[in-house]
Amino acid sequence: MNLQHLEYFITIAKTKNFTTASNILSVTQPALSKAISKLEEELDVPLFEKNGRNIEITRFGEVFLNYAKLALSDIEKGIEELKYMKNDKEKNISLSYTECVGSSFIPFIISSFLEIQSDIKFKFNNTSVKKILNNLSTRKTDLGFFDDISYMKNYPELEAILVSKQKYVLVTPKSHHLSNKTEVSLSELKDELFVVYDKGCSNKGISYTKFIDYTPKVSVQPSEAGMLVG
Repeated sequence: MNLQHLEYFITIAKTKNFTTASNILSVTQPALSKAISKLEEELDVPLFEKNGRNIEITRFGEVFLNYAKLALSDIEKGIEELKYMKNDKEKNISLSYTECVGSSFIPFIISSFLEIQSDIKFKFNNTSVKKILNNLSTRKTDLGFFDDISYMKNYPELEAILVSKQKYVLVTPKSHHLSNKTEVSLSELKDELFVVYDKGCSNKGISYTKFIDYTPKVSVQPSEAGMLVG
């Protein structure tokens, strides 16, 4: 069975139109028709039926569609696995991280690691938590660092390991009226303006309102740690 024919079948099932599918796939309509006919001949069942100018997938096609998608997905994972093995042999490590974690944490662990294993080359990717998890699942990246594990439940094949804990601290300018205190109650901050991490960077699992019992007045939301304290 031709894997390319499976790709054609999936695209036609999605578009329900040979013309649209041929444009997406950059394949002529006769070539598509021939591929589907060959596939139907191999399976000995009709996959599509005409419905005016469009086509509809048959009940046989509906069942086979799930397996076709799974087959192509497994093939893609297999290809990524081979790339992973090849990169491992060449001593390359692909590392993904969120921006706030990357600026404050990654440089320290990389420098410490290179002191022990200096022949390793790193490929860095600054992206979102969702993309990190997806790339880990498909072997497009080797390690991911982030501070929000709420999405982990969607990836049972992945494992999260705690590598660092950080305390919540209050940073103020030297001229601020609270700067000379070693401890500050949350109630004292109710009327203050906050500078907090951008929503796309910080841990979405934490609600500032629940944490401090009131909605803080946020003036700036940078994505980098350096900008947060700068």
